[in-house]
Order: sequence, then C-alpha cells, then structure tokens
Amino acid sequence: MERVHLITLSDRASRGEYQDQSTPLLSSWLKGQGVVTVSASLMPDELALLEQDLRAAVVAGLPLVLTCGGTGFGSRDTTPEATRRVIEREAPGICELIRARGGHPLAFASRAVCGIAGRTVILNLSGRPAAALEQIQLAWPLLAHAVAILRKEGEAGGPCT
Repeated sequence: MERVHLITLSDRASRGEYQDQSTPLLSSWLKGQGVVTVSASLMPDELALLEQDLRAAVVAGLPLVLTCGGTGFGSRDTTPEATRRVIEREAPGICELIRARGGHPLAFASRAVCGIAGRTVILNLSGRPAAALEQIQLAWPLLAHAVAILRKEGEAGGPCT
C-alpha cells in the first residue's frame, strides 16, 4: 500500500494544549509496513470537519484513511457518525476483530466503524495512542487485503476474487 491518510481528532491537541502522540506513532509504524506516503490531519472533534476531510480523501483516491479518536461515549465523540455519512458499505468484521482481540476490556466500549467509500477503506481507531497502534496491527492484514481488492477492481482487468 503506497498511501494512507491519518486523521487525528482531539479538541485539546488541535488547540495546542496537548501534543498529538497518535500521528507520529502510527506514521512510523505504517512506514515500517512499506507505506510510502502518510498524510495527516489534526482537527477538533467536529463532525462536519471530519466528514469534509473524509470526503476529500475519497475524492483524492486515497486507498486507506485511518481516524484516531472520537469513538467513545462523550458528547463530542462523533467519529462513527461522520464516517457513516461518507461510507457506502460497512465492513463490520474488521472492528469486530479489533474489539474481540484488543488487549483491554474497554475495547468493547468502542463505537468504531469501518467501511468503503468508492475505492477507499475508512477505519476508526482509538484516540489512545497505544490502543490505536494495537488496533492497526490487528487489522493490517485485513486492510491490506481489502485495499488490494478495491484497487484491483479499479483496473481494466476487472474484479479480483
């Protein structure tokens, strides 16, 4: 996979009150997996802003978009809602795997979703850096497979099964 877009949602980090730790941690891990370009956005927990960034990534043809944060029970945790506004089809198995194999019981409290918009896969990850890293490590084989299928379908050769 050549390109991944990483969106970190944090009111405090976007105001400069807290240093974003998720983006550097995940960027480093992704580059270790052979991802050539990792673009990143840091924004407040604002549903409309996230929806706009997700739609822009889809229009740009990015194969994978990862969000960090906003998947909990707080009133400003609206990442799943923004994601559902953009995706055309859900891929619940990826989040089910993350919740089932996550190393912390709070993984089951995540409202994260995963889905497909055009030829882009979007996955919500935890706002906790260590949890987000664990989640991407668990999901990576499935994400690589999903992206490969979507990319192959976009070529002249047709669908890959």
